[in-house]
Amino acid sequence: MTTVTTPITLLHLRSLALKSPDPAGAGAIIERFVEAGVARGIALPALVPDEDAATLLVLLAGQSPALARRLVQDPSRLARLAGDAWLAREKPESVMREELAALVAGGFTDEALREGVQDEMLRLGARELGHGRPEEVLRELAHLAGAALDVALEALAAELEARHGVPRREDGARVGFVVFGMGKLGGEELNFSSDIDLIYAYETDAGAAGEASLHEHFARLAERLTRALGECFRVDLRLRPEGTRGTLVNSLPALERYYESFGRAWERQAWIKARPVAGDRALGEEILRTLAPFVWPRSGSARSVDAVREMVNLLDEARAGAVAGDLKLGRGGIREIEFFVQALQLIHGGRQPALRARGTLAALEKLLFAGLVSEHEHRTLGDAYLFLRRVEHRLQLDELLQTHALPEGEVARSLLARRLGLPDAPALERLLDTWRDAVSALFATLTGGVREHAPLPQHVRALLDRETSNTEERRALTALGVRDLEMAHESLVALRRRPRTPFSLSASEAESEAAAALLVEVEHSPDPDLALARLADLAARGVAAAGAWRLVTAHRPVARLLVSLLGTSDFLARLLLTRPDLVEPLLATPRVRPTRAPDRAEHAATLAARLLPLPADDEELRLDEIRRWRNEELLRVGLADIAGELDVEHVSAELSALAEASLAAVLEVVRAPLARRYGRDIRLAVVALGKLGAREMSYSSDLDLLFVFEEEKDFVSDRHDPIDPFEHASRLAQRLLRGLGAYLREGRLYEVDARLRPSGRMGALVSSLEGFRRYHENDAALWERQALLKARTVAGDGALATTVDALLAQVAFGGAPLDARAAAGEIARLRARMEKELAHEAPERGHYHIKAGRGGIVDIEFLVQYLQLVHGPRAPLLRARATRPALDALRLAGLLSDEDHAQLAAAYTFLRRLENRMRIVYDRPLAELPGAAELDKLARRMGWREADPGAHLLAEYRAHTEAVRAIHARFLPAAE
Repeated sequence: MTTVTTPITLLHLRSLALKSPDPAGAGAIIERFVEAGVARGIALPALVPDEDAATLLVLLAGQSPALARRLVQDPSRLARLAGDAWLAREKPESVMREELAALVAGGFTDEALREGVQDEMLRLGARELGHGRPEEVLRELAHLAGAALDVALEALAAELEARHGVPRREDGARVGFVVFGMGKLGGEELNFSSDIDLIYAYETDAGAAGEASLHEHFARLAERLTRALGECFRVDLRLRPEGTRGTLVNSLPALERYYESFGRAWERQAWIKARPVAGDRALGEEILRTLAPFVWPRSGSARSVDAVREMVNLLDEARAGAVAGDLKLGRGGIREIEFFVQALQLIHGGRQPALRARGTLAALEKLLFAGLVSEHEHRTLGDAYLFLRRVEHRLQLDELLQTHALPEGEVARSLLARRLGLPDAPALERLLDTWRDAVSALFATLTGGVREHAPLPQHVRALLDRETSNTEERRALTALGVRDLEMAHESLVALRRRPRTPFSLSASEAESEAAAALLVEVEHSPDPDLALARLADLAARGVAAAGAWRLVTAHRPVARLLVSLLGTSDFLARLLLTRPDLVEPLLATPRVRPTRAPDRAEHAATLAARLLPLPADDEELRLDEIRRWRNEELLRVGLADIAGELDVEHVSAELSALAEASLAAVLEVVRAPLARRYGRDIRLAVVALGKLGAREMSYSSDLDLLFVFEEEKDFVSDRHDPIDPFEHASRLAQRLLRGLGAYLREGRLYEVDARLRPSGRMGALVSSLEGFRRYHENDAALWERQALLKARTVAGDGALATTVDALLAQVAFGGAPLDARAAAGEIARLRARMEKELAHEAPERGHYHIKAGRGGIVDIEFLVQYLQLVHGPRAPLLRARATRPALDALRLAGLLSDEDHAQLAAAYTFLRRLENRMRIVYDRPLAELPGAAELDKLARRMGWREADPGAHLLAEYRAHTEAVRAIHARFLPAAE
């Protein structure tokens, strides 16, 4: 007998949507889904073939708008997804690996891998929202990341070996390479928005890969693998030896030496979950056996207790100021459960190998059978963990954002509650409180004995004692590391006189402990004099600084962040002292290092929300709010920078995104009044060159801009105040320059340099599209073509921007081929002129110019741009705007040797980091290295801890710049 299936109708889908947790949202998405399918010629019966598909569509539309929108983008996915046999059961990692490998079989691309991963994410989202067990989905997510790593590694290793040779030991055997998954990836507990924490390792340094050392070969492989995986996941490499300061990849002997000599307690905790997830698994197991004595010492309970104490302190520091609704870091949250389990593993795992399980739930089972937790504790922590992870997944599946905080507002919380099968927000909050109270009570039984504070140094006690004599105080200040004793004494007096600070005479016991913590951090800061003086300046802000003192008193680890900021950077300290209300939100928010470039759309949305309540006709108020937002973001970036959480490339990307969003917002503010006045708009494109064009902004960068407008044919104005397009565009550009550069209550945004426009200072501020084209076809010099290598539109009319960007590419890389010899001579002459007129170096007197000087940033940029101009017209790969990607492209194209590329890339990173740190430290744009006394402070602020740090900094600077000049001279010899 044949079963007849009744076709699904739109009316039926609408009726199903009414029963979903979000009827209105689900209904709207279903309508869009059907419309998208019809637009592609797919009838509804084919789109939604049966009741299972209908149920799945409504499930995703009501529970996860982000996943449902993927179905709207490709409606044919629904039928495939509904018929997927793995929707109802756990898919093995081997199957995931085979499927991803098939997708890239015709040639590996990052995009193909990303598409495969996103398809799997859609299936796993449906499993999580449907009937998949939470622990299964956590495991599958981890296996998906491992499969993607394996597939990418195999393809990229083959590509690299084809170009440079197979990595072999001295005896000819192939050298193994392994990727360790750490954290949730290693523990097979990944969530939908987790970072994947990785450590790369290889077997030995004894051997080579073609002409490259093994370390160079595997560093290239790790770098490329990280880039490919970054298309699919947020990749975090900070758990490697020495964190962001360490090399990207380490050999087994190097790992063993590091952990044997320098391994810290928290690194023991990190390796508890380490799992080989890609590459040579046998090598991975060998490394785990080698490191076992470090991770699991058989004796030394004191070391284990110290490790737990450090874990607890790190947890306190990470969650300082976390909102009450934070499921991960808040009281009784996921992190407390994980730390409870790992603490017992660290203390007992050395003598009981059975406890060495990676996952939280698996480890809880081991602890139960070892008699280290009771059945009640096991059940409470396990059930709470699964419930909290389930809530976390519902939060993240909404828009696939990395969030752990409950939404604000009754409406949003009620929607979350319904998605979890609960009637309303109060029911959800009651259930959460029950679980968090239970977890918090158990966590307190663990941490009660490990929170003792280290003994307070005698000189710190003396500085807090009001009875200390002047002589004793001077001795104590000297021990604290200050140099100017009189100024330090004045700072202490100022701190004591101010009420409502931890140093005041009326301070409570808790506040006095906070004062002691601040002084301890002053001693460890790069510049104790500056740190103490800035604390006094903060105290002088009175009530406005109350939040900072309150935060330090409640969360002691925040003292380190606050003093680090005040004692490292004049630039950031000035911003913070101007806005002390920012101390609390900045320092209290746990910072997670991002692994992707910031999204301008996110900034634009935030700015739009802040400007929305302001009067539309109050231009100054709106411009001031843009400055206020930008200063807050600058503080956020700078704090992460000095804390070592951002590398140079990410700092530049963040600062460029800030500048771009600020510029676009200002343009909108100043455009509106002109449009109202003249009854029409003007099609204007704002073109960024230089650092903003290349997304390489530093803290001191100005904005190099030019303006292109589109003339309207047969322009006629019936207004009483007519204006032609040229004048309209000129006025708009002038208003934009004033909006960016004017000093208002919140300061200025940016200096703007418009001299790179056609004809420079002598030319009009704005150019018509056709005029810009004619100028660069007939009159532009080579240096102007060179300047356009970094150019891109960053604001203005979208359609015109597309046309202008195409024209910029044509100008830079089109036209007649350049004569390499003639171009080299002209660019070298310009470089030599810049060095002579701007650098004024005198090495014998310690005068070095990091930008225009010998071997400086300009040497690297001019060399790269010369090669781009000569070879870019025939090689689109070379048309990168930013210097570092362009260096990589030149190496791939064979125009730079691996050795030259490595030296130039290392020097460029060093010099850009030095440039940023000088701006942060001295609160003014500097290009010359400071004198000997200040050089020591600068070196300490860059992380040097050796005796005579300034000498070490200068030695590294000279080594880099001499190497750069030697390479530069081979390509552009006329510069000499």
